[in-house]
Amino acid sequence: MWLLFLLGFSGCAKKNMVNAARNAFNDNNCVKTLEAYMRSSGCPDVHLVKRPQEVVIRCKKDDADRGKVWDNYWFRVTPAFLNITPEQLPEVEKHTICKDHNHRVEAYPPE
Repeated sequence: MWLLFLLGFSGCAKKNMVNAARNAFNDNNCVKTLEAYMRSSGCPDVHLVKRPQEVVIRCKKDDADRGKVWDNYWFRVTPAFLNITPEQLPEVEKHTICKDHNHRVEAYPPE
């Protein structure tokens, strides 16, 4: 019973983190805003994975030094006009924290 409560609470906490991140953007330039927040969290360098239609970014830090969102979460940057399948759309929208004319930024908690 306690395990279900903790798992549910954990899910709510992660959802609240994504909502907080979403509220931190003004949607003018998602990528520059993300960069500013990551730098302000003391993120000197990032892990970067480039694919044809996406870039995945995460701050390079020891786990003990990580904060809650900007230097902890994984961020997926895709073109704003990218066609997303109807099956994937609910998950993508759940994690989208910013979408401007050029880019969509999604936030995913660490595993």
